[in-house]
Amino acid sequence: MLVADPASPGFNSYASVVDLKAFADSRGYSLPTDDGECAQLLVQAMDYLEGLGWRGERAVSSQPLSWPRTGLRFDGVDLPDDAIPKQLVAAQCRLAIESQEIDLAPSVAGGGAVTMERVEGAVTVQYEAGTSKATPSFPWLFALLRGLVVGGKQVRVTRG
Repeated sequence: MLVADPASPGFNSYASVVDLKAFADSRGYSLPTDDGECAQLLVQAMDYLEGLGWRGERAVSSQPLSWPRTGLRFDGVDLPDDAIPKQLVAAQCRLAIESQEIDLAPSVAGGGAVTMERVEGAVTVQYEAGTSKATPSFPWLFALLRGLVVGGKQVRVTRG
């Protein structure tokens, strides 16, 4: 069951199914009509988001998810210690939509199966279709979460 209330002990999603449907409707994306399937998409997106490095510190060390966080300023404004930024909800919704087409966290077992090699001056290699399990890249994600996440060309620096 999807719980999007940060005050709940079962909190496991930044976005609700209602959030996902509103996001998709406003942008023309298609979603399953079943709320349970939409919830599964949000859980897959949540798994991806929880793998990111976030700025600031968890508001409570025992909280189940990375957010809410403390010690953050966004566009010159201090973020409340109990808030989930709207950009984070939007990112989860967009990732949920993306997860309909691609595996957000594929297992990587090496490169694809080589079906042909030819050497004549330049090297030609052809791979079997569908055998590459590269980790997906979402350039829009780091732009959307700018200032909230450590990633892209950012480096986390801490004092000892």
